[in-house]
Amino acid sequence: MRTIRFVIATVAIAVLASCAANPSTTPGAGATVELMADYPPFDAGSLTQSADLIIEGTALSSEPTVLTPRYEGDTAQENPILGLSEEEQKRVIADDEGVPATAVTFRVDTVHKGAVGVGQEIVILQTGGVVDGVTYKVREEDPLKTQESYLIFAGKSHDGAFYILGGSAGTYISTGDDTFSAVNPDTAPFSEIDSAEVANLAD
Repeated sequence: MRTIRFVIATVAIAVLASCAANPSTTPGAGATVELMADYPPFDAGSLTQSADLIIEGTALSSEPTVLTPRYEGDTAQENPILGLSEEEQKRVIADDEGVPATAVTFRVDTVHKGAVGVGQEIVILQTGGVVDGVTYKVREEDPLKTQESYLIFAGKSHDGAFYILGGSAGTYISTGDDTFSAVNPDTAPFSEIDSAEVANLAD
């Protein structure tokens, strides 16, 4: 299985840095490990305003990846090595093996907001995935299913990739007739929304 590596955006570090499995056990192939994440809440206004992309499209394929943080920023939350000695910084960077994730190739069919084109394929990064036969899951982040159509509210990551806002707060699956339902109603500001409503929000 090919594994690629992406660097996560600074805005996502606080979310992904809190992901952790139980260190007292080593999971074997076939096991499922739940990761913990602290995603910020969104309402309709903040979700729309925070999104670099608001798009409709189709998840085409996915492959495993690893998310690793950039060590930059002016606060301890943004930069986990801020204030450490040079020796301590080297130790932290060497010990950081990243977070299991999935890189989803997503075809853009409709653009409501953002600098992408119809027909363009982009990469959406999601926390969790399968590594060495072990499935890593984040309760608040539902994996995109290939060949399904979605409405996505996304933020920019580094390396030209994107991530979905609020775990699954920015993920809505097509139910037909230009209507989308929240994949995780507990975190989403809309239980259901249609293309015309999205267009009005993005204006």
